[in-house]
Amino acid sequence: MASDDAARARILAHMNKDHIYDTKLYLVHRLSYPKSLLRASNPSVVALSDIQTTHLTISIDGTTKGIPFNPPMSSLADARVRLVEWTKQAESALGVDRDFVDIDITYIPPRPWELAVSLSMASIAYMLFVPTTLLPGGFLHESTPLKSFPVVASWMYAATPFGFWTFVSIHLIEALYFVTRVLGRSWVVPGVSVLVAAMWLGEVLLQGYLAFQRWGRMVKQQKAKKKAQAGKKEH
Repeated sequence: MASDDAARARILAHMNKDHIYDTKLYLVHRLSYPKSLLRASNPSVVALSDIQTTHLTISIDGTTKGIPFNPPMSSLADARVRLVEWTKQAESALGVDRDFVDIDITYIPPRPWELAVSLSMASIAYMLFVPTTLLPGGFLHESTPLKSFPVVASWMYAATPFGFWTFVSIHLIEALYFVTRVLGRSWVVPGVSVLVAAMWLGEVLLQGYLAFQRWGRMVKQQKAKKKAQAGKKEH
């Protein structure tokens, strides 16, 4: 029908002009193409070549792939809702979004107060890993007011085994979560260098939750930077 042909032409033109990212998502999520396909820098040529009520057809580097609609659409008027639903499902399953896939993962240094927290945590770690520093002759004992409070110093020394395992357990759990759920999400898309990943992991091991907050701040900054660059290109 002429009306179907016109609707199909509008959908294809719109998707291929503004939604190549979504088309790539369908290939990655539904046909198990590598996640790296989502990068704007990926050289593969992808386009939505056909859409029917029963399936859509995507061309990638000269080959065509069909993906069925289940259940089929009643008409092409349902295409927008169905494709938006597919995009949401794919982003949720893959842990990505269109503003995230092309940002630059970088390291941002701590703010002054965050640096103070880092130094405090480093001091605590030193005390827990080298508890003899709390005893007479030890560095912390001799260089802090602990020298004037031997009972407090003795109590802290006795508590270091509990503090050590608590500190190590909490920070290892945070580091494991960071590696699997944060770095793991970013490793392929948008991509992160080993050096930058190691610097962030070191921050998580030392600072814990504060490092997660700083990572989130970095992602927001990079997303805003990409949007600003895209706005300049449009003008």
